[in-house]
Amino acid sequence: MKKSITLLFAALMSAQPVQAQNLDALTPEQQKQMLTMLLQQQMGRALQAQGMAPQPMAQQAAPATLLPQRSDADLATAFKQFPTLTHGVQFERFRDGFAINGQRYIDPEGKITTYGFDAQSGDFTYLAETSPGEYVVKVGRALSNADPITIATAQKQGMLWQVTTVTGKKFNGYRLIPSSRGFVIARDNTGFRYIPGNGTTNIIAPEAFSIAALQNGDIANTGYILLERTPTSNGTQGGNSLAGLFSAVQSLGATVGMNKKEDYALLNIQNSRLVPVNISLESKQVQVMSACKQKNYFIAKCAQMDSFESAFEPNGTRNMSHYFWRINWFNVPGRPILVSQEGGLGKVSATDLNSGKKVILFERALGIASFAATQEADGKINVTAQMGFSSESRQDVAALLDSLPNVAELAAN
Repeated sequence: MKKSITLLFAALMSAQPVQAQNLDALTPEQQKQMLTMLLQQQMGRALQAQGMAPQPMAQQAAPATLLPQRSDADLATAFKQFPTLTHGVQFERFRDGFAINGQRYIDPEGKITTYGFDAQSGDFTYLAETSPGEYVVKVGRALSNADPITIATAQKQGMLWQVTTVTGKKFNGYRLIPSSRGFVIARDNTGFRYIPGNGTTNIIAPEAFSIAALQNGDIANTGYILLERTPTSNGTQGGNSLAGLFSAVQSLGATVGMNKKEDYALLNIQNSRLVPVNISLESKQVQVMSACKQKNYFIAKCAQMDSFESAFEPNGTRNMSHYFWRINWFNVPGRPILVSQEGGLGKVSATDLNSGKKVILFERALGIASFAATQEADGKINVTAQMGFSSESRQDVAALLDSLPNVAELAAN
């Protein structure tokens, strides 16, 4: 091959008014560049001889390289330019973007696919998909006229995320999770929390858990991140039918509140304190029937059922058995609070994550179909639950934590 290239060089250079060069002294890349230049000159002469104007050859675009554009100090200064809110705001979730105090927020560069926010500070971070597999990561503040600040770009190739910040830091992982300020990049039971202007913090979870893909709480301001038990540590690995049956029985017992199945936990990133959450791993699945034949007006017989994880039902409604809707935690200044539906469907409770005190907000023997916990602009957490054919509300969960009896004390009496 090298001999052929050398002969081609010699043939081309013999027709050029240039000095002879030692081809062996050139690198393969230099030889390729010279060959392209000589071919272009030869083509130009041939076209001119035929009375045609030579067309310039298209140059291959150089691969885009994200060089450090800003320093950490510069980012910290930029964030200080955001106005401090005198009161909180209310966020509402949508599939493309979110709403702040009832007004939709979208990004002109692309669809907002995932986001994190804090109602008290008004801070938010989101991913906008600019092209298939390409994302920008931006940070902003509610009620600010300033544009959000781009802190990173991200690429998703298969299951792998590759993130490069504007300061030049690079991260690789399987899950990219935005929080109110910055993001978490996770690899199974380890990860990194990046806060622009403040640097990176390592996250190390117990070996039996991995960092959950969906987080319905603010990691940055509460300091807690949700973990999910890995299936192999839960006795549900493939090929073990007996273990799978035992796990299914445990899951059924957990659903009706007969036994504990703590497949989730909140991890305090700073001190590694673990708060178990009594929710089954299997609860996140939805089922889709296919190959169905209608037997009568009420009954259809289906030949196949597919089960997969989804936070939404096939009809677009919330899958209220999914952990994302059942585990909510909030930043009340100096006091992170968890609102959850644990130990089956019959109770909704609130937990002070600092003290560990837990109180019952709702209880119904026949089960609570759904509940929603929101943080209002004044910072108070309100919870509404569907109790049969009627709904009930509990206002100011923090005050209720101070006034209602502790579940642990009730169990001891």
